[in-house]
Amino acid sequence: MKVRCTSCGSKKFVYTSKGENPTEHHGAVCANCNKPLTLKDLLPLTPMDPIIKCLIGQRKTG
Repeated sequence: MKVRCTSCGSKKFVYTSKGENPTEHHGAVCANCNKPLTLKDLLPLTPMDPIIKCLIGQRKTG
């Protein structure tokens, strides 16, 4: 699964955490435009990278 910001198209994101203010966003935001990521930003039907597929296979067998 890949992530792509629907606002600016960036692939980069950063995780956020709650600060002192409980209304602050908690999750992930786009590293470029700072938009909170939503389900619309996930690309679940993208093919899995072959290296990742190999690593997952090694984890299951080892």
